[in-house]
Amino acid sequence: MTIDEILKLSKTELKKYSFKEISNMLELISQMFQKNSNDLDVEYALEIYKKGLDLLLIAKEKLSITKEEKEKIDKKFEEIKSKFE
Repeated sequence: MTIDEILKLSKTELKKYSFKEISNMLELISQMFQKNSNDLDVEYALEIYKKGLDLLLIAKEKLSITKEEKEKIDKKFEEIKSKFE
């Protein structure tokens, strides 16, 4: 995926991607800033930066949901485990 393809995606579309795919998009954005920071048009750089922020927020949300799901699974496991002790 290219930066321009990422920029065309809406927040709703971005939420459909996996955490790993979002991480890859963020890595691509990071690499672009590291390699081309002096050559980027200011407005274009700002657009990319904003999209990066959107991606970070979505990634954080996905991590929170995953953490909650894991806690529920752990709780069920402990309940089951206590019945066998």
